[in-house]
Amino acid sequence: MNRVLAVRVAILVTLVFVYEAVTRAKMLGPTLSVPPSAMVTDLDAALMSGDLGPGLLRTATEIFASFGLAALAGIVTGALLSRSAFFAAVIEPTMIAYYAVPLFALYPLLIVLFGAGLWPIVALGTLNAYGAIAINTLVALRGIKRVYLAVGRTTGCSRAQMIRHIVVPATVPQVFVGLKLGFVYALIGCVAAEFILATAGLGYQVKFAYENFASQRMFAV
Repeated sequence: MNRVLAVRVAILVTLVFVYEAVTRAKMLGPTLSVPPSAMVTDLDAALMSGDLGPGLLRTATEIFASFGLAALAGIVTGALLSRSAFFAAVIEPTMIAYYAVPLFALYPLLIVLFGAGLWPIVALGTLNAYGAIAINTLVALRGIKRVYLAVGRTTGCSRAQMIRHIVVPATVPQVFVGLKLGFVYALIGCVAAEFILATAGLGYQVKFAYENFASQRMFAV
């Protein structure tokens, strides 16, 4: 495992050095020719001056609020659907098709419902993350081997003991996959939503820097 990690780090460092050399040589044009060293310097200055702090806090709040709501709703949905094969068969295709829905098209409706500010962005992040968590929870619960449940029943396990000793250990790996995907989708949804909905946050700061031709600050953020 350490060898794999070392190779990953080596590849990343090599790419950074290559990009540094290419940008120093001005091979990518004025907009993209921002060396990584200049990005780090600008980022350090933004953090030390406090310019980035409020935006970072705002975006982090949106991401974690979205992820928490999506995790709660997704796990509950998956658990409820796993208890009924009929309803799971009816609803699962719709949940899978949910991935193809352009959720950002809903932002005018979300502004009407929640007003401007934090909550439309949290709603978009939640909607973005919900599907992955719900589907992976359903797959995890549906994949529990029946023999495990039968052994639990024959040994006299209570419902709480069945959940603690059989259901949770059997489902955690797949549920964790859904949570990891959900967190990534929440992050993407919130930062992308800030480009069009926010007047604060990292996404807004990237857009502001881009519109003012401040390439170095844009890449730093």
